[in-house]
Amino acid sequence: MVHPVEYVVIGVYLIFMIVIGFVFKKLNSNVDDYFRSGCKGSWWLVGASNFVSGISAYSFTGAAGVAYTAGWSVLLIYACAPFTGVITYFFFAARFRQLRITTAPEAYKERYNTTTQQLFALIALVYGILGVGMCLYSLAIFVSAVFGFSLVSIIIVLSVVVIFYSLIGGKWAVMATDFLQSLILLSVAVLVTVLCLYKLGGLDNLFELIRINGLTEDYKMFNSPERFKGLYTTNWAIAGAAWHIMTFNSLNCASRYFAVKDGKEAKKSVLLLIVLGLMGSMFFFIPPITARLLYSTDVSALGISNPAEASYAVVCMKLLPPGMMGLVIVAMFAAAMSTMDTGLNGGAANFIKNIYPVLAKWFSWRKRDAHEMLRLSQWFCLILGVIGTGVAIKYALSGKSQYGIILTIGAMIGTPLAVPMFWGIIIKKNTSGSGLFSVMCGFLVALTSYISAEFYDSPWDYSTKVFSIMIVASAAFFALVPFAKYNKKEYNERVKGFFKRMNTPVDFAKEVGETNDAVQLNIIGLLALIGGILISLLAVMADSWIGVIAPVSVGGTIAVIGTIMVLTAKYMEKQKKEKNNDKA
Repeated sequence: MVHPVEYVVIGVYLIFMIVIGFVFKKLNSNVDDYFRSGCKGSWWLVGASNFVSGISAYSFTGAAGVAYTAGWSVLLIYACAPFTGVITYFFFAARFRQLRITTAPEAYKERYNTTTQQLFALIALVYGILGVGMCLYSLAIFVSAVFGFSLVSIIIVLSVVVIFYSLIGGKWAVMATDFLQSLILLSVAVLVTVLCLYKLGGLDNLFELIRINGLTEDYKMFNSPERFKGLYTTNWAIAGAAWHIMTFNSLNCASRYFAVKDGKEAKKSVLLLIVLGLMGSMFFFIPPITARLLYSTDVSALGISNPAEASYAVVCMKLLPPGMMGLVIVAMFAAAMSTMDTGLNGGAANFIKNIYPVLAKWFSWRKRDAHEMLRLSQWFCLILGVIGTGVAIKYALSGKSQYGIILTIGAMIGTPLAVPMFWGIIIKKNTSGSGLFSVMCGFLVALTSYISAEFYDSPWDYSTKVFSIMIVASAAFFALVPFAKYNKKEYNERVKGFFKRMNTPVDFAKEVGETNDAVQLNIIGLLALIGGILISLLAVMADSWIGVIAPVSVGGTIAVIGTIMVLTAKYMEKQKKEKNNDKA
């Protein structure tokens, strides 16, 4: 039975998130502030935001299902992000920021042509809506396992909360809440992992229990194609790594760095992303494996289609003291909201900056001022949220595995989009139609795989889909290179300007203006301090030593970090005043 305090914790958290939205609302005076925080985001803020938005609640549901079923194979999923981050750090992060744009499709127009921009903008909208639906579905699975409510009712309630919050504060609120949520998420993950190891009797006993339960074959790092329908094999791992490298280093993901101050700060944000990714890989997989070893009967008894994906929730319900289960739900909210609000904000930016201008020209709409455009952006966030809710309900009614849905969406839509936008920032000499030709060939392969599965009962495995799409789309891109000699001079000059700007460092003082680093540290630090204190107060509910240590350790960690941030902000303000006095 769920303790009443769990509901209180969740309620306080949701109110806290809404308050944060209102706190940062005043920093949004135009669409530039609303969509990319005026390019004043500090590296630690952008890095934490990218980390949390990349995790989503999937790490505690879909990925947990992988760990429950196939054990150590899940590490191959988590290893991709830090490895990809190293490549991003050295070759792409600074260049992405130096594009000096608000949305990725704006770069497509300059690198290729207007047709490519518009098509990719529309596809990106669809892709983003599917992502929003996946976030809601992931979170609903976890909450349903804990409280027993139906998936559809949970999706509707959660969507109302997240949409409302996303409308309020724009990119500033998205990044601020993401940072705070990363503190909650990681500290809770560490706590649950420590409790699991304590219950198991340490790492040695973990491996021994795997052997005793006859899971040695299932928990191999690399498996034979026959065991898991082609998943968790060597080819699957290579395909996943290739997909990550090409996707997260393509122009499609360049927007992750548009809000940061300059190229150097973008690289710092990637370093933080790598560190947090490695931490996550250490703590996210032990709980679902513990569920398989100790609580498999409880997991199997859950009344949902894929009970393994709720294994993390089962462990938390078994091991956490009163109040802390609510905090885990809060962490799930953190993961889902960070991905969903980023998706809604990015989708609205995509529409306002790329699609709306074309529609306004076609229908001769009057020119809107900055305030009207800001309101229009918020309305479109609402529309995207409503559609995303419908997609989440469709996922829930289908009863399909999250992991299967994510692999399908990523392979069939994400891969064709990524290929020309990866090669396009490496290969300068090509035609204006190379991007469009490449993605169309990639989609043709994806469509072939879909027809093979749906009409001929001959599904392709994940690695076959990814490799086939990448090879064909890449071949299509390079096939047009010889025709570059027929390019118009205007196009060649435009591409030359694109690469020149991308490789020119940002002069923050001249291009953006004055920083507000101290303001960011102070506001977010104070919020972290307050949040940490509130979490620590859960110790009052304790009926055991774990009930005291758990909230105090989590809340105390967050409060200490918040205190350090506030003190650092005060020191920066003091230094700034002394510097101004010296100039005077």
